[in-house]
Amino acid sequence: MDIRYFRAAFGVSKSPFKTARHRTIITALYSSIIGFLFLFALVLIFWYGGSEVLDGRLSTGDLVAFIFYAFNISRSVMGMSRLYTTLNRAAGATERLLELLDREPEIQDAPNAIDISPVTGHVIFDRVSFSYREDVPVLQDVSFEVEAGTTVAIVGPSGAGKTTLMHLIPRFYDPTSGTVAVDGKELRGVQTMSLREQVGLVAQDIHLFGSSVRENIRYGRLEASDDEIEAAALAANAHRFIAEFPEGYESLVGEKGVKLSGGQRQRVSIARAILKDPRILLLDEATSSLDSESEALIQEALERLVQDRTTLIIAHRLSTVQHATQILVLDEGRIVQSGSHQMLIEQEGLYKRLCELQFREREENVTSD
Repeated sequence: MDIRYFRAAFGVSKSPFKTARHRTIITALYSSIIGFLFLFALVLIFWYGGSEVLDGRLSTGDLVAFIFYAFNISRSVMGMSRLYTTLNRAAGATERLLELLDREPEIQDAPNAIDISPVTGHVIFDRVSFSYREDVPVLQDVSFEVEAGTTVAIVGPSGAGKTTLMHLIPRFYDPTSGTVAVDGKELRGVQTMSLREQVGLVAQDIHLFGSSVRENIRYGRLEASDDEIEAAALAANAHRFIAEFPEGYESLVGEKGVKLSGGQRQRVSIARAILKDPRILLLDEATSSLDSESEALIQEALERLVQDRTTLIIAHRLSTVQHATQILVLDEGRIVQSGSHQMLIEQEGLYKRLCELQFREREENVTSD
């Protein structure tokens, strides 16, 4: 790898590196000085105390007691070095936290922003372009329309801009140019909170909190009752494995859901989306990297979830999007093909090549098994 990459990386993290080095040096010096002084004092105590014992002015028991007290005091003083390090870390973390709390969001509501709820789910992209950096376009002149209640699949190679396109709908970002509209209302002119209340997201990277299963599902709709939470879990094919936990719905999932398998985390996320009952549903690789059994359960739950909703699906496994109303093929930030599965498979193009590649890989896996 080019050495300039490492130089750039070092330049970005230069300040934290200097701070960590400074803290390490101070801690090491403090510990070394305290340790040296303790040993030096111990030598003096043994020399002077031994002399006093030999001269009969001090008993052996008094000397041992004094050494014991001195050791306890020195251990407490040395503990101050660790306290210093801890306080420095806490101060740095607090400073960073305050910076984040004081930071103004880049996406702000316009002064005359309107409440968009409720929506039917009619989504329009009109000549949309987007880039994270000015010199690197991610989306270029993207236009398409999603009728309310229909399902649109977005496919293409990695890095084509699929997830970025999807993130423009809940207004995680604003397009560099062009417009994104829901029910005929341009998203820059609506209240962001009212928009996101109408959008549900089931992503590949699941965000779970270190609380109970019940609370993680309830995050979809905070005022939901326990019966509604369990009904959502049942629809997401999650109730069975939750009921098998010793504490059921009160079982803790651990930070980021570490106590659950990938399929279980995904079903909790789907239950959360079902509980929210959004009009617009975004599925970003919701069934990737799962075993066949988990994928089948999740696919069945997703079929219930997408009913009567405007749904946009990102999927690398093209077998999961064949029944979509429309398929958009994205490549290098542009829509290069669009149509139904049957229509696209009969055309020469990227979609047909991707299908043939996945079919060949599936045959090779079956042969190798």
